[in-house]
Amino acid sequence: MQNARHIGLRAGISLCAAVAGLIAIPATADAAPVNGAYNGSCGSGYGVVDSIDISGYGRAFLTWNNSNGYNCVVTQKYGANDAGELYTIGAWIERTADHYQEEDRDLYHRYAGPVYANGRGTCVNWGGYVEPAPTGSSQYNSHCG
Repeated sequence: MQNARHIGLRAGISLCAAVAGLIAIPATADAAPVNGAYNGSCGSGYGVVDSIDISGYGRAFLTWNNSNGYNCVVTQKYGANDAGELYTIGAWIERTADHYQEEDRDLYHRYAGPVYANGRGTCVNWGGYVEPAPTGSSQYNSHCG
């Protein structure tokens, strides 16, 4: 009888430890963005060339890929996670040469974008928005390629 109780106790402890491990260790991909750190969502070959704070609620990142000549913009909300809340977050980019524009603005948990535009031979306008900031942040006629 004592062996049965001992085995049952060990099984219960093992189960609790396994469940606690699942709860306590979130997947790396689900981690909340660090304030001011680019999340890499534009893909390989893109490096940050500029970023702008959005009223203390988030940051828009402009990246550049020298091998293909494209710029990319991603907007991240500070401290956001997938815990159920959705925020209006937007990212946009526009070529000044022909006014070609890409925008991603919707309800998201953590970030909007990526949005891309070929930046060779032109300057770009770009920016982002993060709820509940009163306005977005943007730069015009910048980063000419």
